[in-house]
Amino acid sequence: MLLKMSDIGKSFASGPVLHGVSFTLERGQIHGLVGHNGAGKSTLMKVLGGVHPDHQGKILIDGEEAHLRDPREAHRHGIATIYQDFALVPDLSVADNIALGREPRGMLPGLLSHRQMRERSTQEAAAVGIDLPMDMPIRYLGVAAQQLTEIVRALSQRPRILIMDEPTARLAPAERDHLFQVMRRMAQSGMGIVYISHFLEEVIAIADHVTVLRDGRVVTAKPASDLSVGELARLLVGTAAPSEAQSGAARPQGTGARTAALTLAGFSVAGRPPLDLEIPSGEIVGFAGLIGSGRTHLARGIIGDVASRGSVRVAGRLLKHITPRKAARAGLILVPEDRKATGLVLTGTVRANIELTALDRQLSRFGVVRSRARQRLVHAAINRFQIHPADPQRKVATLSGGNAQKVLLARAASASPRVLILDQPTAGVDVGAKAELHNQIKRLAAEGSAILLISDDLDELLELADRIAIVSGGSVSNLVSKQGLDRGGLLAAISRNAEPVGG
Repeated sequence: MLLKMSDIGKSFASGPVLHGVSFTLERGQIHGLVGHNGAGKSTLMKVLGGVHPDHQGKILIDGEEAHLRDPREAHRHGIATIYQDFALVPDLSVADNIALGREPRGMLPGLLSHRQMRERSTQEAAAVGIDLPMDMPIRYLGVAAQQLTEIVRALSQRPRILIMDEPTARLAPAERDHLFQVMRRMAQSGMGIVYISHFLEEVIAIADHVTVLRDGRVVTAKPASDLSVGELARLLVGTAAPSEAQSGAARPQGTGARTAALTLAGFSVAGRPPLDLEIPSGEIVGFAGLIGSGRTHLARGIIGDVASRGSVRVAGRLLKHITPRKAARAGLILVPEDRKATGLVLTGTVRANIELTALDRQLSRFGVVRSRARQRLVHAAINRFQIHPADPQRKVATLSGGNAQKVLLARAASASPRVLILDQPTAGVDVGAKAELHNQIKRLAAEGSAILLISDDLDELLELADRIAIVSGGSVSNLVSKQGLDRGGLLAAISRNAEPVGG
């Protein structure tokens, strides 16, 4: 047996997270690890990765006890980790990040050979069929390209044990399929892979064995062939998986003309072809496209975060010299794709994050913050979005991914947006949190917000959007009604119009 973790326990100041968890991994096995947000998956893998050395229980690698005191010790034992929250250096290039910790030395002592580093990183990426801009600083890449950089870096270490924490959360279907091919090749070579994912269909498809965690305890561990998606969902949440029908959050279908909440005229970013788009109040328009099609760049242009041409109107009002702050004041709000880097203040409390956008419009008068209104708004948001734990003073950095995402959407909703741009709003959250977030998105539309939804999840677009725009080359190439459109048809439309431009 390659790996045996026995009776692993781990506690934080807030209380115990893991209660005597046991986990095994065979050579050449892909072992799926699933559970609700906060179930303890990432904590268990951080124990294995040497991040949490102060744990109870034993870890055996190849039958010998391993004392993993830090990540370097884990690396010496052949363990590599792709974390859900990226561990990349923003100001270094892609090549530098892939080679981090393994930099080739230059001709003189103390110098590095950047030429060798670039060549080697390029070869390591090509070996797994991934093409990346090696000279570009990480901070200028989209989240998907950052994810691919993490994957190449981990595989380049030639680990015996590879931990993959939500590796497909930001990848398009084609990239996911390619990654699965790479994983199968790695497993055939004898590598053991721990695969953590909230995409239950993917777990059933790729894993040989599955372990389910709930509340820091093992619920079951059995071959993937013995499980169905429905049974896995039931084990994960303890009951039948939440559905939109169960929650009763259906959107009313109004009749008659609706006011245009967002109007783009001759709008373009980065010199791409201009587009005209109008989204009425209460409508959800989905942006579909390949990674690199320019969807995120368009969204950032709409709120004034990057340079653009053309006009942006919110409820008929022309926004001149638009900036993100001016956009927010006008009720035009973006929920960004990377909650860690650009979305949340991780060192801040739940309260501070929720009230941040609403301070200008809802919570202050003549520059003075109204403390009672502030308290009411924060508590109402925590209750509405079912944020757990329901503690306004809790640091956001300590929340699970799903609850952190709820805080981000709660902040946007608390500002009473006229137009809400959602970029990958459910990436990396479990099936329960995803259903809750979907219901809140529908509720926001029912309350009158116009929503522009960017998502790599085709099923999410088909479920939520009224119309779907196909984006390629940084512009909208097609805008279609959802009626009569299925997953295959949408994927075909995306592929036909593909012209990646980055972002």
